[in-house]
Amino acid sequence: MFEHRPVPKVQHRRNKPKRGRHTAITDKCSNEVKRRVAALTIEGYIICEKCGCSVPKIRFERAHLINASQYGEGGQPWNIAILCGPKTETGTCHQWADETAEGNAWKLQKRAELIEYYTTGEGRIWWTE
Repeated sequence: MFEHRPVPKVQHRRNKPKRGRHTAITDKCSNEVKRRVAALTIEGYIICEKCGCSVPKIRFERAHLINASQYGEGGQPWNIAILCGPKTETGTCHQWADETAEGNAWKLQKRAELIEYYTTGEGRIWWTE
């Protein structure tokens, strides 16, 4: 009577990306931040953008200047800084920046400097979206 044929699955994509994709630090952005930080030293080492150390106690971390929880984008190099980490270790620059009022003020100041660097300064030749 009736022949049973399988119904093909329709591929569906999300209309709006999940928040994690919006705040995730992209490879392109990460590479640009590493280039920017390495250019600060004569030797070309990556250093902490707050304290300037080249050998952290534990590791370096890429930190959002506007936190991911506040929807700070990870694809913009002016929103990412390299700091001593991890955030969970007391006394690191990443912990200081995220959990103190002084650190929060530093992040806003640093972000303003980086926006100027990428819009009217040297950084505009390195970063085009």
